[in-house]
Amino acid sequence: MSDNWQNDHGKEYIEGEYEVIEERDLHDNYGRHYSYRPEHAVSIDTRPPYVTYAILGINIIVYLLMNLFGLLFFLNQSQQLLIFGAKENTLIAYGQYWRLFTAMFLHIGIFHLFFNSYALYVYGPVVERLFGKVKFAAVYIISGLTGSLLSYMFSPNPAAGASGAIFGLMGALLYFRQRKRDIFYRIFGTQLIMIIAFNLFFGFVNAGIDNWGHIGGLIGGFLVGNAVGLYKEPVLEGRKILIWLLIVLIFALGLWYGHEKYVYKVKPYIPRSRDVIEADILESGFALKPDKWTVTGHLRLDSQSFNLV
Repeated sequence: MSDNWQNDHGKEYIEGEYEVIEERDLHDNYGRHYSYRPEHAVSIDTRPPYVTYAILGINIIVYLLMNLFGLLFFLNQSQQLLIFGAKENTLIAYGQYWRLFTAMFLHIGIFHLFFNSYALYVYGPVVERLFGKVKFAAVYIISGLTGSLLSYMFSPNPAAGASGAIFGLMGALLYFRQRKRDIFYRIFGTQLIMIIAFNLFFGFVNAGIDNWGHIGGLIGGFLVGNAVGLYKEPVLEGRKILIWLLIVLIFALGLWYGHEKYVYKVKPYIPRSRDVIEADILESGFALKPDKWTVTGHLRLDSQSFNLV
C-alpha cells in the first residue's frame, strides 16, 4: 500500500466480533504478497451502532408490554402473541399482512428473547458498521419480512421471533464475504459459516424451531446486501433495480401462494367475509391452553405449538 494512499485516505479500520483490522495491519499482512487493491480495504460507518441498540430496545419493550398486557387481562402466552401480531397463516391470508412485520418483534419467553438479543448484540454492530445505518435498517427489516414470508408459505404453525432478521444479518455478511473475501476471513475465519450451518441443521432436527423463517431471512439478507452494497460502496443501477424487482416478485408470489393455500384449503369451500373469519379465529384464541392453538369454525388448524423464529 503506497504512502500516498495513506495520506489521502487516512487510517481506516474495521471493528469486528473477533479483532480489529487497521490499515497498517492490512499492509503488514498483505503487502508481502499483494500490491494494494481496493478489495484489501473497506470503508465503515464509525458512528456508534444506534440502530442496533434501538432494535434491541424495541424488542425488550414489546416483550414487557406484552407480558404486562397478559397480566392485566389474564391472557395466556398464546393469546398475548396472537393479539400483539404473531405470524398466523390464516389471519395473514385473510388480509392481516402486517403480521409478517410485527412477528419479528415478538418473543416466546425470556430465554427466546435473551438468545435473540445476544445474537443481535454480537452481529448487529458489525453489520451496521459495514453497511451504514440506513442500509442496515433495510437489511434487518426486509430480512425479517422474507423470513416471515417463507414461514407463512411453508410452515403451518404460528410463529414469532427475530431470528429471521438476525439470519438476514448473516446473509448480509455473506455478501461482504463475496465482496471482501480477504477481510472477511481475517475477521470471521470459517466460524460464521459453521454457525450458519449448525443453526440450520439444529432447526431441521428440532420441531419447535421455524427453520423456514431462518432460511428466508438468510436469503433476504444476502439479496438486500447485493441491492444496497456496503457502506459507501457504489452499486450498479442495473443490478440494484433487478435485485429489488426480484425481491418484490418473491413477496408477490409468496402472498399469492399463501392466499391460495390457506383461504381455499377446506373443501367444500364456504364463502365468508374476512371480518367473520378473523372474528372466529380471535374469539377461539381466548379458549386456548397455553402454547396451543386451535381454530374452530369452517376453517380449522390442528392443535400445535408456536414455533420459535
